[in-house]
Amino acid sequence: KTLLNILLVLTFIFAGISCLSYLFVAFSQPWLVEFYAANRSMLPDEVYTAIQMMLERPRGFFAALAALYALEVVAGVLMWNLRPSGWHCYILSRLMLILVPLLFIGKGAMGIGDIMMAALFIFIYWHLLRQLGAFSDRGISLPTPPDSTSQD
Repeated sequence: KTLLNILLVLTFIFAGISCLSYLFVAFSQPWLVEFYAANRSMLPDEVYTAIQMMLERPRGFFAALAALYALEVVAGVLMWNLRPSGWHCYILSRLMLILVPLLFIGKGAMGIGDIMMAALFIFIYWHLLRQLGAFSDRGISLPTPPDSTSQD
């Protein structure tokens, strides 16, 4: 359980910071565009170009990413409590975090590293949760069919 807790704390930190960052950009995008335009001379050209390209994305892009990272935090809480639904939410959030940039930006937005890291963490969480019994029947027993060989 210790390894699971360490990984979940890292997930909380990464997903929480990402959620807050994308929320900030989504809500302050017009202000950020003006701010960076006014301070262009203070930034190297490469940095300004990268920031400008990022801020050209629609606000919905940043809001969608913020919502998906929030779902990842919820998934982490559920997995912390050994709920299998947490793993399913985690899969959904990771897959959507790969697909949303594809929809907004195009195929250049997806890297093989993103897919491999998502697959790795999905597998690790599945393995650890399975070892801890999260996918067991959780105490629910199904009725057994009557024995057909016994005669009353």
